[in-house]
Amino acid sequence: MTKTTLSAQNPEHGASTSPWTTVLWILWIILIVGGVIGVAQRLMSGHLAVGYGSYVPWGLWIGLYFLGIGISGGSFIIGAVGFILGVPGFSKPSELRMAIVLSVAAMIPAFVGVDLDLGHMERLYRVLTSPTFTSMIAFNAWMYNVFVIVAVVTWLLSFKNGSVWLKPLLAFGAFLSILFPSQSGVFFEAVRINEFWHSPILSVLFLASAIALGAAGLLLARYVHGLGLATASDRADEDHAARWLRIIAVLGILVYLVFEFAEFSIVLWTVGPHSPNVEFLLFGDYWTVFWIIHVLLGVCIPLVFFATSSRALWAWAAFLVGVGFAAARMCVLIPGQITGQIPGLQKAFQDVRLTYSYHPTSMEYLVGAFMLALGMAIFYVGMRFSRNLAARSGQKA
Repeated sequence: MTKTTLSAQNPEHGASTSPWTTVLWILWIILIVGGVIGVAQRLMSGHLAVGYGSYVPWGLWIGLYFLGIGISGGSFIIGAVGFILGVPGFSKPSELRMAIVLSVAAMIPAFVGVDLDLGHMERLYRVLTSPTFTSMIAFNAWMYNVFVIVAVVTWLLSFKNGSVWLKPLLAFGAFLSILFPSQSGVFFEAVRINEFWHSPILSVLFLASAIALGAAGLLLARYVHGLGLATASDRADEDHAARWLRIIAVLGILVYLVFEFAEFSIVLWTVGPHSPNVEFLLFGDYWTVFWIIHVLLGVCIPLVFFATSSRALWAWAAFLVGVGFAAARMCVLIPGQITGQIPGLQKAFQDVRLTYSYHPTSMEYLVGAFMLALGMAIFYVGMRFSRNLAARSGQKA
């Protein structure tokens, strides 16, 4: 972070008064206005304005759901482990609270995306009231809700100095945070009839990306928010945290690339049942999503930025990591749906909804903007509440 930005911090509350504040407010207003329009279209027209259909039933919103789950799990793991181990830059209650707030702020919009994707949104509660735990969807839904409860309780306990329950609950929350990004991979792996998804590597890919996303999310949030910069000691902790988050993000990206290469190289070397899916992704209609958004914008440019000593470039790299892994989620989700399990089915019935192709529509992007705006709002409100409660409890904000 530059000296200009450091000097623009409010030392009493730890809140940023830099030009970032104005930029973010303008961005949020644009996102929420467009997002409300998209949600209104979804509520009034149902799924008529979406790009998916009967053969490709999952699209952008499900991809963003898995992205939000990854950010949530990764940020909580890093924040909880850093606090438990007393790592400088992560050991203060205020630093822990930022990780918790970011985790919840990423998960709730993910739930909203899933709800809007359902044909009958009003039935969502049934996964909790009438669950079948042999269903991966029901198991995940319960696990996510338990995690949110644990996150809220740990957030409240962080205001109580010397709480004996805080670290044990953080350890349990970290365990759940490791579990549910991995379960996102299992969610696909369990579909045995789909050769593209039925791979044990997906669990590792989702966990590695969650760690990278959590580190990138915390790095960006801490840069923009300007946490703990009132004293020289605080600035030293912040620099220490930023360096660790950069290293964790880079390692997460590299691990993801290694396993992704392993998965695709095997398919390209030996032609198999899911080779058309890989061809579609690497050289077909989705090549721009994979090579340009995922690889170039989400991997190559961030790695170059992370190699510098500029905190501003690290923040941009963190943002691009989020964009790149959003594309990576789509690179898993869509190619697995573009080949039919019954040969000749596409030619048997002709309709715009009966095609093995998918591209998001403007309404889907607008709803995605709403999900992002909602996450930003939850994070802002959560941090404001954190500062106010910290002041009342006598802690440093």
